[in-house]
Amino acid sequence: MNRYFLLLLALITVPRCEPLVETFEDEMPCLYYAARVQTPAPAVGDTLLVMTWNIRFGCGKAWWFGDSCGDRVLFSKEEIIPNLESIAARINALRPDIVLLQEIDIEAKRSAYIDQMQYLLDHTYLNYGVYASNWKSQFIPSDGLGRMDEGNAILAPWLIDDATRFQLPLRNDLDNLTRYFYTRENAMQARVNIPGRTDIYAVCTHLVAFSTDDTKKRQMDTYMTVLQDLDRAGLYFVTGGDLNLLPPNADSTDYCLEKACPDEHFHSPGDDPFHRDGAYYSPEITWLNPLFTQYEPSLSLETYKQDENKYFTNTQLDSTWDSTLDYLFANSAWQQETHRAHQDAPESDHCPVTAFWIIPK
Repeated sequence: MNRYFLLLLALITVPRCEPLVETFEDEMPCLYYAARVQTPAPAVGDTLLVMTWNIRFGCGKAWWFGDSCGDRVLFSKEEIIPNLESIAARINALRPDIVLLQEIDIEAKRSAYIDQMQYLLDHTYLNYGVYASNWKSQFIPSDGLGRMDEGNAILAPWLIDDATRFQLPLRNDLDNLTRYFYTRENAMQARVNIPGRTDIYAVCTHLVAFSTDDTKKRQMDTYMTVLQDLDRAGLYFVTGGDLNLLPPNADSTDYCLEKACPDEHFHSPGDDPFHRDGAYYSPEITWLNPLFTQYEPSLSLETYKQDENKYFTNTQLDSTWDSTLDYLFANSAWQQETHRAHQDAPESDHCPVTAFWIIPK
């Protein structure tokens, strides 16, 4: 046996106070946060501004080995803090009332062990937050990645409670060892205590990015069940996140060549794989239909089709915005023509998306 396998076997089998990798087989509690210094909550009018944003663990548009063509694995505090400052400044400028974040780290070696939940609460007007892990491991051996805790978050000026993490199905197209250390996506719901209301919930999710099987379809089915249960209970919700799926009427569904690294090529005889993982959406193009059919999108498909470029939310880091992967939905109406993809934001490979949600009477 090689040394790597023996080391890995020892790490997995030696008794520990915590598992090496959190597999979430038991119900995993959400973590509640509060700003160290509270800010007076804003007065509530007829609408709430809702934001969703994949912040890419505060590394900006650096070429990270896990999702781009780079070889960087770890980032220093001096690199992460300026990006977090910029994220906080953008939130403070846009002033959303409910914030849904994806790819936020709280205790990860790759982002210098900074608790990004606490940082953003302490550097914005947002007072409360709740966090649910997507990827939690004491040690990931791949490329020295080490300790990991990344997840989804909901933040607001008002108290957040009644949070629940729902495990989404795992990828079936990975070998057992890779799957053991891989991400375990979730949908998280929580109540946002708007003054005078006890029936308003937020749901944040992040679907898998690089699956080549039907994982995203199975994850969508579970996510829809979470929303349907809230709906049947007579509760109002806003929901969103990085769904890693294109709108059903998108013009282009194949980004293999646009997202290829300099040493990669696809679509030619003998190419294996023929398509780049995470860049070929054709088999998945209908998987968002249930969301658009059953719930209210902040951006209708008709409006999206009028000017796709205006609503793109994702980029291959050093190129222009080229696709829409981030969405907001609700089980009641949005204020018309308020959906914005903030493409002037350089803080991530996803831009923040906002829209005004009409508070149900």
